[in-house]
Amino acid sequence: MEDVTYYRAFEDVKPYKPQRYSMFRVLFFQIFSILFIAVGGNYLIWRWFYSLNPDALWFSLPLVIAETLIFFGSILMIINYWSPKSVEQTNPARMLSEIEDLSVTGREDRPIKIDVYIASFNEDMVLVEDTIRDAKSLRYPYDNVEIRLYLCDDGRRDGRDPLKENFREMAERYDIGYFVRESNRGFKAGNMNHAFWQTDGDLIVILDADTRVFPDFLAKLTGYFRDRKMAWVQSPQWFYDINRGVNVGNWLRGRRPGLVRVMLFMPYLFRKYQAGKNILGTDPRIFYDSILRSRNSANAAFCCGAGSMQRRYALERLIVNHKKRLLELDTTLPSEGMQIKNPVIKEAIGSDDLIIGPFVHHISEDIYTSILLHADKENWKSYQHPDVECKMLSPQTLPAYIKQFSRYAEGTFKLCFSKENPLVKKGLTFWQRIGYLDTIYSYFSPFWIVVFLVSPVIFYFSLIPPIKAFNFDFFLRFLLFNIFNLIIVTAANWGMSTKRSEQYYISSFWYKLKAFFKVITKGSLQFNTTSKTLQKENLYNNIRHVIPHLLIILLTVAGFIYNSVLIAKNLHPSYSAFVANTLWAVYNIYQMNPIIRASLKRT
Repeated sequence: MEDVTYYRAFEDVKPYKPQRYSMFRVLFFQIFSILFIAVGGNYLIWRWFYSLNPDALWFSLPLVIAETLIFFGSILMIINYWSPKSVEQTNPARMLSEIEDLSVTGREDRPIKIDVYIASFNEDMVLVEDTIRDAKSLRYPYDNVEIRLYLCDDGRRDGRDPLKENFREMAERYDIGYFVRESNRGFKAGNMNHAFWQTDGDLIVILDADTRVFPDFLAKLTGYFRDRKMAWVQSPQWFYDINRGVNVGNWLRGRRPGLVRVMLFMPYLFRKYQAGKNILGTDPRIFYDSILRSRNSANAAFCCGAGSMQRRYALERLIVNHKKRLLELDTTLPSEGMQIKNPVIKEAIGSDDLIIGPFVHHISEDIYTSILLHADKENWKSYQHPDVECKMLSPQTLPAYIKQFSRYAEGTFKLCFSKENPLVKKGLTFWQRIGYLDTIYSYFSPFWIVVFLVSPVIFYFSLIPPIKAFNFDFFLRFLLFNIFNLIIVTAANWGMSTKRSEQYYISSFWYKLKAFFKVITKGSLQFNTTSKTLQKENLYNNIRHVIPHLLIILLTVAGFIYNSVLIAKNLHPSYSAFVANTLWAVYNIYQMNPIIRASLKRT
């Protein structure tokens, strides 16, 4: 049974405050990043030239290669975070001349028009109605600025099927526009393209069915478009339905007299711990508040769809400048009776028979469109807005999380093996390429994560160390490397816990591998929407997703027992290697622990 209104229990949750940049923190990060590169470089030189086990290069080489790849990923992270940039917010725009060079566009000055698209496919009516209700509450300081809402219904719930809820009737009840297509060609991108040609707003807001905007959403974002080259602004996607847990210290402090109260130090000891906290790695704060914001300085923050505001003129110019490529990407749609209103665009396309839309038909359509805009000869800009201006629903079960994550992974790998790969795409700057590379590179992580997960197992059963000796020389360099890495990660994500994201970065190795092989074998890729309901999951459906993790843990435990027996019988060849690999194994199990617990969680 599904609970479609579970999210209402979280209505009073307040969004986080974005991290504030300071000269001191940026300088601190930069200094320790330089130190990390020096320490890491020294460690890797020692690993490559002085530590390899010549009798087991089959084991030793993959491990040092994996460490080198991790170091390269850290370099990309440092570049990404090196010089963060904030743009001061300006007053909301009123007239078209404030956001557009009318001498270039050839249009008359007038109050701006803002279109709000609400994309829906198979979501429950009560959820979409809450989204519409919040969108209707949008406020703007100028009464003559026209704000129009459109429900883009790709589920064809327009009254034709008596077994389906009537979304057309709901749209009429709220006095908003309603669009429906006869096919789902292009999926969400096709849905947006269909609405694009039937509207003429100067600025377009894209919302998913569960994207509930705050009243000042428009007022906070339109000012950025005073920069005539600003193509889109992305606001953070904040999941308000994540269980934040109960503070253990506060809970203990409020207990009745008893042993807990006698032990007065208990509340203080546990003041930083939360019980019942969300076990899934779904919180996207680090991605929006840290990673994408850091890319503003390189004009490399990409669009993530929901919660974004886009300049219509930039999207129209994209069509004119990239007509051939858009056709190759199969973003064309049947006209379905639509007429192109802009004569310049109509002349550039040359036909009303096929409507070319700016939103790319792809499993990761938003990043594709972002790359095309960044590479466009018009030199368009993007910006990641720091403050939370809307709220969304998160995947509530492990299968739902994996479904969403796998879609991102498949889309990224498909991008990597396409003509739109930002490393080779013409028109992108060097720093934009580095920003996109940082995202793509993270999805190749299973190729070195697997090495780290299975290395203790290999040692336990082969008794062959991957390095010459686990001695003081090794531990000193290894500890310095990891300590400095921890410092720069903490400084880069100041005020945010990175624990859960690191755990799922490691635990997601299996789903990234599956996505990689699905793409290179040209398996069928589908645009799967994430469930917006709280679904009951059976235990088998959860456990099957963590079989590789359980297998690694089982082999690790078995290897530990086997080595313990050898030590007890004084037959083990290296106690130091056993200790080092056991600490390593414990770390691996700790990192995979949350996803195992998530698989056992019943909703």
